Amino acid sequence: MPDILISAHDLLDRLASDAPLKVLDASLPNSPIASHVPEDDRKIPGSLEFDIEQVFSDREAAFPHTLPATEALEEACQRLGLAPDDEIVIYDNRGVYSSPRAYWLLTQAGFKNVKLLDGGLPHWLSLSLPVQQGYSAPAPLSSRPALQANESVVGVDEVYDNIARQRFKLVDARSAERFSGAGPEPRPEFPSGHIPSSYNLPFTEVLENGHFKSREEISRLMRSKQLYPSDHLTFSCGSGITACIVWVAAELAGYEHLSLFDGSWTAWVMSGRHAG
Repeated sequence: MPDILISAHDLLDRLASDAPLKVLDASLPNSPIASHVPEDDRKIPGSLEFDIEQVFSDREAAFPHTLPATEALEEACQRLGLAPDDEIVIYDNRGVYSSPRAYWLLTQAGFKNVKLLDGGLPHWLSLSLPVQQGYSAPAPLSSRPALQANESVVGVDEVYDNIARQRFKLVDARSAERFSGAGPEPRPEFPSGHIPSSYNLPFTEVLENGHFKSREEISRLMRSKQLYPSDHLTFSCGSGITACIVWVAAELAGYEHLSLFDGSWTAWVMSGRHAG
């Protein structure tokens, strides 16, 4: 099983070596959806901006953070200078939050050497490791990289059909309160609750102090939720960001049959099926 995570000290060593490495900051800006973090422009040396909201999403889609078309993803990677054979490390400014979304986007498009910085920028700063102010300038590719279409995406109709057919287990990464309906959604115009027959695995349960829990702990947790390595798991959340945290956790635990309900609860509510 390839090692998905890289430690801060290992990344520091790699940055000091002659081997080429791309470092991507996939942080999301402060919003009511995520915990507030300082925005003081400190970055890990060499960081390029991997802008999930404005560049690496379909801005014309009805739902936030929607997977862009393959051609648009190729153009965005060309501008950022990302080729499928590059060695890439991704981080974000909340420890582990939005960087798994970037990991999912790239690995499902055919990038082979992608790692996540465990603990992200907060852990890097806690160790007083070197930083730079602002982003480095990308070196665009001379042509668009040839990427593969993302085959892992599941849509609303498939999720609806699955309620009766149970072809996969739908795993909701939102909090237990949002899942049960006892707590509100961050977007006040949306009701809370869950899709029938889905399982709840809050993304916070696979993390500890901004790091992923061990493979063994994640495996025990998932089995306790009746989620097994032989299952086909499809992950969901509010809008496709934190579902990717649980996707990465499942990969760490050795699960291989994975999909993502990219529109997640937002798409489900907007489809009107939640009222049925």
